[in-house]
Amino acid sequence: KTKAFGIDDANVFGFWDWVGGRFSVCSAVGVLPLSLQYGFDTVRHFLDGAHAMDKHFAEAPMMQNLPTLMGLLTVWNATMLGYEGYAVLPYCQALVRFVAHIQQLDMESNGKRVQMDGTVCPTSTGAIYFGEPGTNGQHSFYQLMHQGRTIPADFIGFKESQNPIMVEGEPVSNHDELMSNFFAQPDALALGKTAEEVRAEGVPEELVQHKVFTGDRPSLSLLLPIASPFVLGQLLALYEHRTAVQGWVWGINSFDQWGVELGKSLGVKVRQFLSEARQGAGNVSAFQRPTQKLMGSFLSCPLGAPGGGRCKIISIKAREIFDSRGNPTVEVDLCTESQLFRAAVPSGASTGIYEALELRDGDKTRLLGKGCLKAVDNVNKLIAPHLIGMDVTQQAAIDKIMVELLDGSKNEWGWSKSVLGANSILAVSMAVCRAGAAASQMPLYQYIAKLSGKPMDRFVMPVPSFNVINGGSHAGNRLACQEFMILPVGASSFREAMQIGTEVYHTLKGVIKKKYGQDACNVGDEGGFAPNVVECDEALEILMQAIEKSGHKAKVKIGTDVAASEFYLGDQKKYDLYWKDKEKKGKSLMTSEELAKYYKGWVEKYPMVSIEDPFDQDDWDAYRLFTGDIGEGVQVVGDDLLVTNPKRIAKAMEGDQPACNALLLKVNQIGSITEAIEACKMCQEKGWGIMVSHRSGETEDVFIADLAVGLRAGQIKTGAPCRSERNAKYNQLLRIEEELGDKAVYAGLNFRKPLT
Repeated sequence: KTKAFGIDDANVFGFWDWVGGRFSVCSAVGVLPLSLQYGFDTVRHFLDGAHAMDKHFAEAPMMQNLPTLMGLLTVWNATMLGYEGYAVLPYCQALVRFVAHIQQLDMESNGKRVQMDGTVCPTSTGAIYFGEPGTNGQHSFYQLMHQGRTIPADFIGFKESQNPIMVEGEPVSNHDELMSNFFAQPDALALGKTAEEVRAEGVPEELVQHKVFTGDRPSLSLLLPIASPFVLGQLLALYEHRTAVQGWVWGINSFDQWGVELGKSLGVKVRQFLSEARQGAGNVSAFQRPTQKLMGSFLSCPLGAPGGGRCKIISIKAREIFDSRGNPTVEVDLCTESQLFRAAVPSGASTGIYEALELRDGDKTRLLGKGCLKAVDNVNKLIAPHLIGMDVTQQAAIDKIMVELLDGSKNEWGWSKSVLGANSILAVSMAVCRAGAAASQMPLYQYIAKLSGKPMDRFVMPVPSFNVINGGSHAGNRLACQEFMILPVGASSFREAMQIGTEVYHTLKGVIKKKYGQDACNVGDEGGFAPNVVECDEALEILMQAIEKSGHKAKVKIGTDVAASEFYLGDQKKYDLYWKDKEKKGKSLMTSEELAKYYKGWVEKYPMVSIEDPFDQDDWDAYRLFTGDIGEGVQVVGDDLLVTNPKRIAKAMEGDQPACNALLLKVNQIGSITEAIEACKMCQEKGWGIMVSHRSGETEDVFIADLAVGLRAGQIKTGAPCRSERNAKYNQLLRIEEELGDKAVYAGLNFRKPLT
């Protein structure tokens, strides 16, 4: 069979077909995966321990032979005393799955009704095995063991802890605390407590019998050195040999498992019926009536969806809500048969002309023409009827229906969403993604990783790019550049990055207040301060002063979003850095070459690692020259240039010199999750950086936090650590990092090229 499958004979590991999986840990099929997981040296020690127990079993005298004695004791308890249960109680969390293995080892081996010769066993064989590590078990089933049925038990303890902890003020270490219970419980089971002893404690007479313990309950204690590979090898072999001894005494074959075959063979018949029933055929009368009803209910759910009824869309409803700037936007509620999923789209102030269309009502008598009722109607009346009944795990198919079939509008850069509006399509797309994650029983970030084909063994926590000084279209000051940001690349975790960012932010507030007064501490749309400065260098100087004063200079770099399209004069092909200053406006224009030189001065003077939109969205030549010049050490980010559009990205990649080397990923620029993932993957395949971004008009929706982690973006820009709609994203990232634990890797200095 392996040869037919295409596997070379040299790569095939065989084992005896009469040995079940329960006895295969030390065979080739067990040793190989264990070695790959834990290392060959570790498994060698494990095998040495098992061999030592093998030798003991073969050579030790009967009265000193542990497997033999334990086998005889368990036969006595089960057959002679009639005890039907058996508890295995390891006082060691490392053995959390050991009991389940012993359960299979013993119950599958010795749960038999006939002896080797085919005659019916004259006595009952085997026992019902269960257990739980340490004090977890004490608070779940020890009540029954002490005062209910008699359950023989094996207590397994270790002299030395794998992770000893001594807390100041506590009388004993964590291991001594655990082992106190290990030593006490067998005595409690054996000796119990009489009514006289209870009364002597002053217990009211009506409660005396409730506190009586009859005792005389058998147990066995194994005290081992430490839970090392060698000792665990001994322990496993001890139980394997003990199981064999039981089988020999009972005269049964401990190495077959005919008892599992009936259910499996019936399962084949059920599988055949389900296959036929899914195609409108199948004869259910061959099954018992209760089973017929259960299968009928099962078949009522849609096919192929993890989560069954959780996958089917039963309703979609949109509404108009308000974003952080007080402007209307679209929110969607999507319901499956079991849950509601909500998504809200953001809106930008500084928008590229090539972004997918954000549909507004245009009625100047209502909300200054910015209403979204048309987009809401498009969701409720056009999109929803086509998606009802669809499987939420089919993200790409649903997005394709909305973008290509229901909208269908195109321009030179692809699907423009000018019929339904990108805001209506995206709200549904985000809600579908959330529902798909729930149906797949995954966190949203993990589901996005699955959709984008990313590994799910480890996840990258992004470097936050905090917008701490606002200008441009985001603030009412005279500063030309839209944003100056801090990137805590030297942090060891996202949580530390947040601490650094907030400390620099608050220090900056103090610096600004001292130099410009309290009024200068007002914040812009994205939470950054908006001091009334004109010169960009002045803003950078106060930022550097705050970074140094905070004590984080060694861990913080600087970035900027110039948003140069805002001050590009197309008719003159020049840039006006004083476009917001009434006195200087139009008097100091710069060519692309002069502006590039101006930026290089920043790079030489400040620890600047990222420059976003340094030129106009159509100034391709300037971008290519600039990226070729400084792109090795500085990230050149395309926002208005690329607008998260795969066709714009492809144009930027043309030729020997790309126009930029990083993408600012904004889902509402392109209008669907599927297209946003495509844009991200295109850039990552070329080794570009990815910075997932918010918009100036945000909501409390935290979708982009999960998006940044799922895509392994390495960077996220979602404002200053101020204003709840911004901090909501950062707080979600803190939760994700906490949830992931060791599986989370902070991008740090590798923010441009994290794990890919």
